[in-house]
Amino acid sequence: MIPFRTGFGRAGVCLALALAACSEQPQKGPPTEQEIHAGDSGVASGAPGRHLYRCDDDQTLIVDYKDQGLTVEFRRDARAAPTVLTAPMQGLQYVGDVESATFAGNQIKIEAPGKRPILCTKENAS
Repeated sequence: MIPFRTGFGRAGVCLALALAACSEQPQKGPPTEQEIHAGDSGVASGAPGRHLYRCDDDQTLIVDYKDQGLTVEFRRDARAAPTVLTAPMQGLQYVGDVESATFAGNQIKIEAPGKRPILCTKENAS
């Protein structure tokens, strides 16, 4: 009976090692711009992570990152009502009622039907 237990124990260890090798997680790429700013959503003052972008139409765009980076609010003026866009997961296009936005590094491309796309670059991007 002892040899059976020893053999069973060895088989169990081998099986556990084989399963552990299969469960290795793939390496994740660098964080997206949204993921970088997702941590900003709970600052001590209670304000969301706010970042300024300069657009190719010579206007400033105020971007507030919320909901762990899955929601962004765009404003052209700090007192204006925001345009809210959401994404189903990190790295995907944000969609709102009348416009959509795509992030690429420190740039945002905003598109709306019947209008030319607007490209905005994060101010003080290093």
